[in-house]
Amino acid sequence: MTVELSTGTLDLFVDGDVDIDAFCDVAARANPRRGFLIVSRVLGRHLPARPADMRRAMDGLAARVGSDLPGPIVFLGMAETATALGQGCFAAWQARHPGAGAVYLQSSRQRVAGAEVVARFEEGHSHATSHLVQVADPAIRAMVAAARSLVIVDDECSTGATFVAAATALLDAMPQLERIETCCITDWSDGSYLDAMPRPAAARAIVGGRMRWSAAASAPPAELAAGSNAPGAAPDAGMNSRTGLLHPESAQRAAVAAVPGERVLVLGEGEHSYEALLVAEEIERQGGIAAVQCITRSPALLGGAMASKSIFNDSYGSGAPCFLYNILGHAPDRVVIVTEVPADQQAEARAALAALGSSVPVDVVACRYAAEESR
Repeated sequence: MTVELSTGTLDLFVDGDVDIDAFCDVAARANPRRGFLIVSRVLGRHLPARPADMRRAMDGLAARVGSDLPGPIVFLGMAETATALGQGCFAAWQARHPGAGAVYLQSSRQRVAGAEVVARFEEGHSHATSHLVQVADPAIRAMVAAARSLVIVDDECSTGATFVAAATALLDAMPQLERIETCCITDWSDGSYLDAMPRPAAARAIVGGRMRWSAAASAPPAELAAGSNAPGAAPDAGMNSRTGLLHPESAQRAAVAAVPGERVLVLGEGEHSYEALLVAEEIERQGGIAAVQCITRSPALLGGAMASKSIFNDSYGSGAPCFLYNILGHAPDRVVIVTEVPADQQAEARAALAALGSSVPVDVVACRYAAEESR
C-alpha cells in the first residue's frame, strides 16, 4: 500500500492476508517531527467508529496478551489517543481472567492535584511530547511496586521508541518487573525495538508489518502551535484512570436518551474518551445508531483521511489548540459531547457544524467520578 501525502510518501507492507482498509487510513501531520499519521477506523478518535468495532478491537488485543504473564500485572494506556483503547483492553482482559491481580494506569498530560508522579517520559515524535504517570491510592501504589508484568497499550507503533521510553521510565516504580508486552492495533516496527526494552518483551498487534517513509523535499515546513505541549489540570472530580484503577470506571452523569434509528455522534474530549464509548453503547441499547469520535490535540492536515477540520479550545486550561476531524462522517442527526470539564464545547461544536452547512443539535453531558472505593 502506497500513499502520497503533501508531506511525503508512505509505503505500508502488511503481514498476512489482512484488509488494512478495515483498520486504518492515512493522513498528513502538521508536525515537523513526523509528517504522517496512521488514522484508525476502530479507535473512535479521528474517524467515527461504531461501539461494537471498538469493543472488538479491545477484546482482540486482550486475547493476544500472553496467558503466562506473572502477576500482578500493570496495564498502561497511552495518552491521549489510546486512553479508551487501554481501559477497554484492560476491561476485556479482566473479563477473560476474573480474579487475576491487575491494575490499570494511564499516562496523562493533565496534572492531578495531590497525586504522586511515579514516572515521566517523552514521546519524541509527538505534538505533545511529555507524559506523566500518576498514582493517588496507596493500595494501587503498592500493587504497582509489586507488579511483575507490564502491558503497554497504544493505538499504533511506528518505531517503538515510545514503548521503550515508557517501560524504562517505570522501572523505578516497578522494581519487581520481569516481563513486558506491548499491544497496539497496528504495528509497523517489525519488532525492531524489542531488544532495547529494559526487560524481556513481546509485541502483540492486530495488524503487523513494516513501513517506509520518504519525506517530500518540497513540502513546506510544518510548525507546531505555541502551547502544543503545555500541561493542563485535571478537574477535582475527574477520571480515576489518571491515577490508577482496579476495575474499569464509569461516570456519574445524566442518562442519554435516543430514539430508534437516530444517528448520534458521541464526542469524547482529549483523554476523556472511555465514557464516550459507554454513552454510545447506551444509545445503541435504545436502538440508536451511534459512533464515537474525540476532540484531540493531534494536529493533522486536510486530505487523505481528514475531510474536515474544526478548532476547539482546550477545556483543561493548557492553552494547547484542539481539533475535531470529520465531524459529519457519521452523518449525525445529533451530536453529544461527553466532558468532565463543561465549558464552551456546545457553542464551539455548533460553530463547527455551521461552517460545514449543518445545524444538527448539540448536547453536552457533564461527567463526575467518585473515588473508586466508594463506587
